[in-house]
Amino acid sequence: MASHKEGKLALIIFAVAIFFSYTHPYHIHPHRTFYHDLIACLGLISSMVYFVVSRPAPLPGHSATLHLRLPFLLALPLGIVLVILLQILLGMISPATLAGIPVMYLLLFAVALIFGASLALDTARIERAVSAIALAHVLAAAVSLVFQHVQIMGLDATPVVMYMAKSPHAALRPFANVAQPNQLALLYFFALAGLWYFYRAGKLPPVVCSIIAALLLWGTVLTQSRIGWILVPLFFAYTVGTLGQQGKRKHTAIAVLAALMLLYLALILLLPQISQAIGFDAVSVTEHVGGRSERTGLWQAAWQLAAQHPWLGTGWFGYGVGQVSVASLFASSTYAEHAHNLPLNLATELGWPAAIIIMTGLCWWFYQTCLKPAKSLALQFCSLCFFAVGVHSMVEFPLWYAFVLLPVGVMMGLVHQMHWPDAGTIVKPGVVLAAYVCAFLVMAGIILDYQRVVGGFKALRVVQQGMRTDENFLRKPDFTLFPQFFEYFKLTRIKPREGMSAEEIAYVESWSPRFGFVHILNLQAEVYVLNGQPKKAAHTLLTLQRLHPIPYPEYYDYWKAKGGEDPRYQAVFETMPARDAP
Repeated sequence: MASHKEGKLALIIFAVAIFFSYTHPYHIHPHRTFYHDLIACLGLISSMVYFVVSRPAPLPGHSATLHLRLPFLLALPLGIVLVILLQILLGMISPATLAGIPVMYLLLFAVALIFGASLALDTARIERAVSAIALAHVLAAAVSLVFQHVQIMGLDATPVVMYMAKSPHAALRPFANVAQPNQLALLYFFALAGLWYFYRAGKLPPVVCSIIAALLLWGTVLTQSRIGWILVPLFFAYTVGTLGQQGKRKHTAIAVLAALMLLYLALILLLPQISQAIGFDAVSVTEHVGGRSERTGLWQAAWQLAAQHPWLGTGWFGYGVGQVSVASLFASSTYAEHAHNLPLNLATELGWPAAIIIMTGLCWWFYQTCLKPAKSLALQFCSLCFFAVGVHSMVEFPLWYAFVLLPVGVMMGLVHQMHWPDAGTIVKPGVVLAAYVCAFLVMAGIILDYQRVVGGFKALRVVQQGMRTDENFLRKPDFTLFPQFFEYFKLTRIKPREGMSAEEIAYVESWSPRFGFVHILNLQAEVYVLNGQPKKAAHTLLTLQRLHPIPYPEYYDYWKAKGGEDPRYQAVFETMPARDAP
């Protein structure tokens, strides 16, 4: 039987994985968060297997037999998996291997729920789990803040810190090694939740917590993410509401919280001036509010697709494909692989019944477990994290990233077990260890599979530069979890020409929507114009303008030049939106 000290190692493993999943600098095309997610996944399964095999010391009066808690929250990921399997059976996801990675993420989310629920044996162990998760996010945020300042100073600290070119006239949103400013802002709010927990638990002095919080708010302002506009006042209202009757200490805490909120407001308003003094450009609040909203177009497309496919949706990971088909109906926006809104994304890809059940169930669960009960310190931390990821999910899709999804899953499992205690199910450590070995081997296979894709992109760049390379790098293997990328290699090497066969044209039509990139849409339009389908070419170019308004002028000029040489291009060019179309 393991001692209490040995039992802590499972949490240490998980916390270290969270830290490095945010801070390591390697973003490798095409799935740039692959290794960030991989670290989180390995951390979870390693923590879980150690937790099981080490058999943490039992509570007084309990046997040493290990019980894993299986919360009814498991219905969430397993239910989505069942819908995805149904979509595969109905031919809505093709090839079926496209669903391999999403299904694995959902199954790992289920493991996270079990791990979190099984950690919640008593108050001491709940606090230990929360402390580990909070500390991991605070440390990752602190390191990321340093990395942000390395980037805004224009220093080259590679390979430790991702490099960003600095210009006094170019907008800069330093994103540390997270490589996405909105995701970095989410990390900062997880860290702020952790600081609140450490302050209330007396683990850090109030002055230290206040100073770190102010620095993290500055880092949030640097990301120029608008989720802070909602989350800062929301965090203020929630934390003030949990202070209870503390006399003078309460008034001091409220004053500090109000000062932090006012500091955040001042930094937002003054960021353009501050950034110019530092030597880079930043967008003002006025420009944020009055500028073109790309998300409006994304949400309109999602509504349209959900209306067209109300019952089972377009199929998981089908938003990007569907957006290409309906983009011409709306004002210009941007191409994306998800709707940047969790409810709309679920409605689009799973259908309205599933989306309504999921969102209604989550709201009811959150009310029952987080808002209704007395708010312990552990519950306060988890609730603040849920607020952060919930608000972020209205404008992004952060739960698609394993390094966000899995810690949130562990916290959900903890909170669920706190509210609905469960005796658990007896498990044999040998079974879990065997499952771990299988999972480890599967992940090793996925790494090798992904590296084939990385090698394929390197080979494609060589080919596009006019040099020879081994064609085997570009050929799709018999089995891969990334079939779309090998189809992309094939698609980009197609040269539009007259007299293409119906099969070749059908291939372009079937795979181009999966990659709604500007050069792919242009290729499709050229295939149409050279093979007697000018109306389809004109529609494709309209879609190109709607999804890629910024690079559109370059393609407008290209078609204008081609029109001077070929009347077929000229006929289509005359139907194109204006060069400066909004």
